[in-house]
Amino acid sequence: MHFWSEGLGDSELVIGLDRAKIARKGDFVVLTGIVDSPAPWEYEVKVQFDDWITILRTATSNEACDFIASHMGIGALVAMAWSIVKFVVLLAAYRFVRLIGLAPAVVPTIKKLETNRTEQSQV
Repeated sequence: MHFWSEGLGDSELVIGLDRAKIARKGDFVVLTGIVDSPAPWEYEVKVQFDDWITILRTATSNEACDFIASHMGIGALVAMAWSIVKFVVLLAAYRFVRLIGLAPAVVPTIKKLETNRTEQSQV
């Protein structure tokens, strides 16, 4: 994955996202690793609930689907489809365990998320 911002000038940060360590920390899923270039800097990406919605919307956009379909063979597309099926099944299983009360309540409520967003927008 390549990241660029105006502050980097002509440089890009290149991250091997497939090598990131993934951990659940409070209201975030945290990815950490080492930037591949221009220098071996440590990075940390904190993904919150709303980010997952945006990631999934992006992944299912016409532009993303066309890009993926034009860059992958049938084998890779089947592997990606399997990952999507696995995601849906795991999501349903984790949600079911929470619904029947077998998992600790660690997920913030929608009300809490809305309150946090309101507080952040007022800062």
